[in-house]
Amino acid sequence: MKCILIDDEPIAHNIIEDYVKEIEGLEILKSFYNAIDAATYINEHKVDIIFLDIKMPKLKGLDFVKTIKNLPSIVVTTAYSEYALESFELPITDYLLKPFTFQRFFKAYTKVLGSRNRDESSLNNQEGLSGISKSIFLKGDKEIHQVKLSDICYLESYGGYVKIFLNNETYLLIHRALHFFETNLDNNFIRIHRSFIVNKDYIISIVGNRINLEIKKLPIGQTYKKILRELYE
Repeated sequence: MKCILIDDEPIAHNIIEDYVKEIEGLEILKSFYNAIDAATYINEHKVDIIFLDIKMPKLKGLDFVKTIKNLPSIVVTTAYSEYALESFELPITDYLLKPFTFQRFFKAYTKVLGSRNRDESSLNNQEGLSGISKSIFLKGDKEIHQVKLSDICYLESYGGYVKIFLNNETYLLIHRALHFFETNLDNNFIRIHRSFIVNKDYIISIVGNRINLEIKKLPIGQTYKKILRELYE
């Protein structure tokens, strides 16, 4: 997920930047020292999370939240506990009181993930994407594709998109994060790498740090070796 930082204190930027580096799948797009510059940026770029200070010059953090439409997830980072009540009357996911530990920061990140997953699950019910379906509907740039789960060989992260490779050796390019499919596809699909999810039906063999599919050889990420070992044990 892509995030930005809005805080007028350089030390706060340094701390959050160090924390973000420890979380796989989280990336800082840009850092800002006032909310006005950030407002222009989020209108032109896709942002998933904003880590937002409250007391800043020009435009205070909570006033910023009130003025921006289609906000991404907001995590407040502040030294002032007295704004907590007002914050939770706004669409804010979590409230971090400075100084906060990495463990507390990571908890806020997981709350964002949980909130986004619930929102996407609700969207799935509307769009027809369901783990118990035998087929899924995938929205491309110009049309919606209905795809049988059994026809999907593997999925590959591709920037802000996912390539879905089918058994006829074609692929679809879908504007979604790989984590979205990891959460919503059924148990026949397994993540083997930060960039790959595979359909277990297409696995021919596992050799060292590589999986051989019918149409491709894919690497196994260090983090996912244990999951695969459980699969064949």
